[in-house]
This record gives sequence, C-alpha cells and structure tokens, in this order.
Amino acid sequence: MGDGYNLLQLKAHILPLSNAGSWDVAVKEWSLVGIHEADEPEACPCGHFPIIEICSIHNRVTGHSTEVGNICVKRFLGLRSDLIFTAIKRIRKDPDKSLNADAIAFFYERRVLNEWEYNFCQNTMRLRSLTSAQLGKRRDINHKVLTAIGKRGFQGPQ
Repeated sequence: MGDGYNLLQLKAHILPLSNAGSWDVAVKEWSLVGIHEADEPEACPCGHFPIIEICSIHNRVTGHSTEVGNICVKRFLGLRSDLIFTAIKRIRKDPDKSLNADAIAFFYERRVLNEWEYNFCQNTMRLRSLTSAQLGKRRDINHKVLTAIGKRGFQGPQ
C-alpha cells in the first residue's frame, strides 16, 4: 500500500499470536482492550511511522496481547477505535463537550467511569445546555478520561 500501511506485514505480526491459521478467522479472536497516545512517535507493526494513537489489542483465544496503530485497528481488524479517539480530541479541545456513545461505553467497560458517571454521560450526551453543576461534572469526567488515557499502558479488564 502506498500510504505506509502494509497489510502483509501486519498479518505476519498478528497471525503467529493467533490460534487461527487464516487472517479472516484470526481477526475475530482479537478485541480492543486499551488505548493511549504516545509521548513520542512510534511504529505500528504494519510498518507505518509515525503513529501517536496506540491501541492495545488482546487475543481472547491465545491470551496474547500487542499494540497497533489506531488506523490498523479500524482498517484491518474492524474495531472502531477511531470513534473513541475522535471523542478524546473533542474533549481535549473543549472540556465542556460530551464524549460520544462509543467512548462512554469503552471507558465504562474498562472501569474508568463508574456506573453513575456512565449514566450521567449517557443522559447528558446530547444536551447542549447544562446547568453549572452538570457542566462541572462533565468537565470532571472528561478530565478523568484524559488522565486515564495519558497513562502509558492503560487498559481495563480484558
């Protein structure tokens, strides 16, 4: 591929960590378990450099884990980490904005958000006008999420 993403190189990295012998079956074994933004540019196993948005993926069958770039997770593994990173960028730019549904679910499943915060985010996600108390709570939750992804190696339960 001309854009630096090499599917064959990614397959050579993922298949040995998988139980399945074919790519189409192997990708079904993997799930997204964590995300973070690298402090310094890194290389994806596909060969693309530089990458900043890093996804930790886990193989439910073999127990292996690895890290790949956000684009490869979306393009080749079919996991929608891009929606989570979009929400991260939005709240970093404006802490008054809401996380999207994908990010809310992702951070709840990984215990970054507790049940009350999860429900609050779901209930206020589409509201444009919040009370000052609600806006303060949204900012607190957004700060909590940004702090969690800032920790290298953040990942929740697999």
